[in-house]
Amino acid sequence: ILLYTGQPWHPQLELIAGVLTSHKDGKPWVMRVRSQGEMDSLVRDAGFDKCTQRIDEWGIFTVSMAVRRDN
Repeated sequence: ILLYTGQPWHPQLELIAGVLTSHKDGKPWVMRVRSQGEMDSLVRDAGFDKCTQRIDEWGIFTVSMAVRRDN
């Protein structure tokens, strides 16, 4: 079983990027929004099949569950 989270969008994305810095080099943290479809595709390409998903009422945070595909 694989549990994965997503954040398809966030109303304060620019604020977060301007406040947080990278732990590696101290530069601003650049966040790239990934659609739920892109996340699901990455999971599928890794050999898993998505079986369920939950999303908060504002559509900001997702939690999905996938199972490893039998080869």
